[in-house]
Amino acid sequence: MKGIIFDFNGTMFQDSHFHEEAWIHMIKKYSNQTLSDEDITKNIHGRTNSKILRYFLSEDLTDAEMKKLSIEKEALYRELCLKHPEQIVFTKGLTEVLDTLTENSIPFTIATATGEENIGFYFDIFHLNTWFSLEKVVYNDETFPGKPAPDIFLRAAEKLGLAPKDCVVVEDAFSGLLAAKRADIGKIIAIDPYHKNEEVFESDELRIDDVIVDFEGFCSLIR
Repeated sequence: MKGIIFDFNGTMFQDSHFHEEAWIHMIKKYSNQTLSDEDITKNIHGRTNSKILRYFLSEDLTDAEMKKLSIEKEALYRELCLKHPEQIVFTKGLTEVLDTLTENSIPFTIATATGEENIGFYFDIFHLNTWFSLEKVVYNDETFPGKPAPDIFLRAAEKLGLAPKDCVVVEDAFSGLLAAKRADIGKIIAIDPYHKNEEVFESDELRIDDVIVDFEGFCSLIR
């Protein structure tokens, strides 16, 4: 493998509970729907805000309505993060992996379903510019279909100057893992720090080459 593509939320940063809390609040506030565990796994994690809002609230939301709701949700999410500064840390072992990749000139980037409103937040609180160039980060700018469509990983591979088959993708979400398969990524690694997704990862729809709980020993998997 010649390059690495990292998902961010739930992969590099264990923030899934913050997103879940923010989405549960929004869906209760603006609809009568309740969320099942399957909804959270398959229809929230890894999906773009526009897909989530259309799925849970209404297919008829205007672009302006979706923008307003998305801004509200992400502001709530960031507020939840900042209330718990002790949790704003990289997944165990990740800093050492990023340093090793940098030292060995192995290309890597981030491909995330999050929108522009959070990218600056992450670069600030995690000092991402230590390892990443913003120009090579792929995020949801509404110019391509979100996961589980393969586009996000195809763009990330292109930004690394590599064919998808020469890349490793690290993902935690069902929709992201499915997107990686559809992009014909060379090696797909699922991360499951809390052993919550073992049954989900057994789905016949997915192709997973390895499952990790954190990034300790990660470099030995990609040699």
